[in-house]
Amino acid sequence: MEKVIIKTPSRLHFGLIDMNGEIGRIDGGVGLALDFPHTTVEVKKSDKIHVKCEPEPEITERLREAVKNVCDHYRLPGANVTVLERPLAHVGLGSATQTFLGAAHGICLLYGIEATIPEKAFLVGRGGTSGIGVGAAQYGGFLLDGGHAFRRDKNSKHGYSPSSASAGANPPPLLFRQEFPPWDILIMVPLGEGMSGLREVTLFKVVCPVPLQQVQQMCHILLMQMLPAIAENDLETFGRSMEEFQTLGFKVFELRAQTQLLKDSLQFLRENGGKGVGMSSWGPAIFAFGEDLSPLQQKANEWLDSHGGGETILTKANNTGMHILRNEE
Repeated sequence: MEKVIIKTPSRLHFGLIDMNGEIGRIDGGVGLALDFPHTTVEVKKSDKIHVKCEPEPEITERLREAVKNVCDHYRLPGANVTVLERPLAHVGLGSATQTFLGAAHGICLLYGIEATIPEKAFLVGRGGTSGIGVGAAQYGGFLLDGGHAFRRDKNSKHGYSPSSASAGANPPPLLFRQEFPPWDILIMVPLGEGMSGLREVTLFKVVCPVPLQQVQQMCHILLMQMLPAIAENDLETFGRSMEEFQTLGFKVFELRAQTQLLKDSLQFLRENGGKGVGMSSWGPAIFAFGEDLSPLQQKANEWLDSHGGGETILTKANNTGMHILRNEE
């Protein structure tokens, strides 16, 4: 093959489970792959490295470094990578992980390199905190990862940090993957502030460790409410468990860092029939679940228009992971 086009799903990240670490592990994540929006990456063989991701110079530079790491590791001459479409960056949809993984996957396909998705994620510097984006690309569906060993030996993580500042950490083990019911998922992105760079790193250090009791409560909700509700297609129980899950642990501090507009938007979704309302990662993307959310999307668009603007996306879960759109000899 001389060219391949890869499509990868975006994801919702519902929360980090253990930012305490007393038990000897840290992080752990729970989330869901989305059918839309998605990232589409075109990769061609080349004798040098060339990347294009307009109009985002920051992502372009990070992508160039990721492509170089893959090519250097496998002693490849180069690759020409063009990002054809991707979700907004730094809003909570995991676009960076999907962009870098899509590029790495395409390069390996073109050159006949057999490598697992976690191996590719390590090479492009993703999965150092959460494994949800990596799992979303690999399998799709509802995902739970087991975090990282904490302060045990030189191969452990020794501090609280996001993936962008966790270089050298392998993606965490995926503990659970479940096909998600065909519920509507409404994503609402009010004007707000995402989190990245130094500010994100600083907040991890300031607010951690979170109370152990809250970590234990989150695990109880996840194991005995949320997971059974998904398996039994029980939207009401899933919604209640998700909203309680979002009031605990590290998510509390993610929400505190957000604007009043975003908090008002969460309340709007709850008051207008959304189930399992919450915020993905650091936001500002928020979400709600339901059987038919088309009427709510129309209301949400009107509400955003009267509160400074934003956008909505009506989607469903992706239960397959990334796939090849087209390859050419």
